Amino acid sequence: MKKALVLLLGLCLSLALTACSKSNKPALDQLPDDYSYEDAVADGCVVFENSDVASGQSIWDAFLEKADAGNKASVRLAYYYTLDDPSRYAPEYYEEIKDDYPLLFVTDLTFDGSEYMIEEYEDGAPISRTFKYLMKYEGAPSSKDALYYSYLYYVLVNDDTVTWEDIERGMLSSVFGAAIDHYRVYFDLDFK
Repeated sequence: MKKALVLLLGLCLSLALTACSKSNKPALDQLPDDYSYEDAVADGCVVFENSDVASGQSIWDAFLEKADAGNKASVRLAYYYTLDDPSRYAPEYYEEIKDDYPLLFVTDLTFDGSEYMIEEYEDGAPISRTFKYLMKYEGAPSSKDALYYSYLYYVLVNDDTVTWEDIERGMLSSVFGAAIDHYRVYFDLDFK
């Protein structure tokens, strides 16, 4: 009896903690206009800063573990962009865009046991897309002039035979074929 009571109390505590952690994150359409990088970290988002994982790697790993096991899972992703080095931009272009930064985009990624759904808001309107697969791509860039040594991407696609090179060719040139429907949700670059 005592053992059963301890197990029951443990289950209740676990459920309460789960409910509390979920309630801390406002719905995407309820995020305040001044929602910041610090807010995203505090809310338990996986935060990417200028194409690099800045916070929440363990949260991402837990999401992958659940999804790989076929269990329902969700994660909030925050993409934060700054203009790090003004000399990398043409002076006129830098002056034109500098007031728009920093930028923060927040999306929700959900796996329902069979499909992945990405949800976001653009100009106040909800956008959601579903994909069959979450593919992992890693390797070295195809160009010697790339600013990074290696990449690690997780990309939503509907065809599990597509390679990162296929996606890249589709993005860069219509000569090699039509663009491949995809959504890059995770990226980690090893910069030079």
